[in-house]
Amino acid sequence: MRKLIIAASTVALLAVPAMASANAGSGSLTPSQTGVTGQIGSSQGNIKNMTTQYKTTYTDSVMGPVSCAGVHKDGANTGAAYGTDTWTCTSTTGLPLTGVIPGQTLDIGWNSDYYNMKSVNPSGTVTAHLTISADGLSETGTASY
Repeated sequence: MRKLIIAASTVALLAVPAMASANAGSGSLTPSQTGVTGQIGSSQGNIKNMTTQYKTTYTDSVMGPVSCAGVHKDGANTGAAYGTDTWTCTSTTGLPLTGVIPGQTLDIGWNSDYYNMKSVNPSGTVTAHLTISADGLSETGTASY
């Protein structure tokens, strides 16, 4: 699940759809996911560095229908209380993601896809760092929990 808080350039705010731009400064937009399906793979490593791959698809109310593949890392070596995630989400429509600008980098409020598939959210919303691809068809991101 994602909560959009745009902390990017002023130009980025101009291109965000009305639904998102009306709330971009306040951080009050709380998009939802619908049709979530996914799979969490097996974990590799040890207590200091555990790695788990995951895949999920859903409709994000800001970016639209996406298919995501990510890696969740747990353990003392992550430097985060509940681990870190890195992921790439791709539009499943063949059209650019909605609510973002091609080539844009931004920080947004983020709830982990990994933890949402596990039906837990130990850290709540955190700041994720996203980069939208030049063609607008995908985004890559990182977050620590």
